[in-house]
Amino acid sequence: MTARFVPNRRNIASFLRTPEMRALIERKTRAVAAAAASASEADGQFRVDVETGDRRARGAVIGDYSTNDPEVSRRALLRALDAARGVD
Repeated sequence: MTARFVPNRRNIASFLRTPEMRALIERKTRAVAAAAASASEADGQFRVDVETGDRRARGAVIGDYSTNDPEVSRRALLRALDAARGVD
């Protein structure tokens, strides 16, 4: 007999929309934005966007507004991704 895992999607979706999950996502995205600003070759003006939708909370760090070069922004963001690991 094989055990079968069936996720409770309603409870998972409910958990992903909690204020605690949103706060965690916001802390992590702000840490990445701060690290990206420090790593940027330009002035490092990144924006954080956190939103709670119907299914989940999500966060995004949006590119370096101090430069017109998307590669500068991309490099800074890639260097900063590990900053989220140290945030609880």
